[in-house]
Amino acid sequence: MEGVQRWATSRQTTLRMLAYDGVGPGGPSVVVLHGLGTGVDVLREAVPGLDPFARLAEQGLNVLALDWPGHGRSGGRRGRLTYRLAMDAAATAVDEARSLWEGPVGLFGTAMGGVLAFYATLEDPDVGAVVCHDVLDLREARTAMQRARQRLFLPVAALAARRVPRERLERVRVPLRMVVAATDTAADPALAQLLRAHPQAVSSYDVDSLVSILARPEDKPDIAAQRAPVLIAVGGQDRVLPEVPARVFASRVPGAQLWVLPGGSHQLLLEHHRALVPVVSRFLTERLAAG
Repeated sequence: MEGVQRWATSRQTTLRMLAYDGVGPGGPSVVVLHGLGTGVDVLREAVPGLDPFARLAEQGLNVLALDWPGHGRSGGRRGRLTYRLAMDAAATAVDEARSLWEGPVGLFGTAMGGVLAFYATLEDPDVGAVVCHDVLDLREARTAMQRARQRLFLPVAALAARRVPRERLERVRVPLRMVVAATDTAADPALAQLLRAHPQAVSSYDVDSLVSILARPEDKPDIAAQRAPVLIAVGGQDRVLPEVPARVFASRVPGAQLWVLPGGSHQLLLEHHRALVPVVSRFLTERLAAG
């Protein structure tokens, strides 16, 4: 199954998406959101013979895979992704999916895409359900950081944001490894290297983008306000956003379900797709049908 390229314009930039016609008009649809450093083509081309978006469509969902602003083939400055840019882009993609297939729409995000999918669902009452591979309370992001340099970076960046004009922070670039250690992105070192080496991979972000997502708690809603059905998926050996914080997060969200894959890595969608994809499809299909 091949995805069809589509374009839409959010409030601030042009968005590129790939559409997979899984069940057609009127059927359940899902907008898929990737994580930091990657993009739709990065995930689609990382493992020979595996298109994870096509696999999801084959399980009975219409799929719209979104390149975040500043990523892949979407518009915007490379590595420029603020919280508001992400929320606007997700809302635009949900509208596009509804226009394409005229059925109920859910969200599925992987890695930081899982975190942003949760918040996009909080903001958009038209999203019927959400599956988050990895979660993080953006009011308390530092507590989930596993590496010392990551725990140090966030408060320093937040302090800079209070003292330095935003337009200056937009010009300062920070390597992605300050937020996600390269060796933690996949269990297979060769796969981690392929993800970093892809021509569309993003290796750095501006400070303002990272601060807006990870170190500005005052503009993030309370996770307990979530009312849509939520499934949280996490790998038991995820070294970026591990199982224990995911369990705590799930306990604070009314009705949230938690699915843990023992031995699963941070790269569930690529390294453990046979386990993950049916779980995602079943949850969304059932919850979106229930309406």
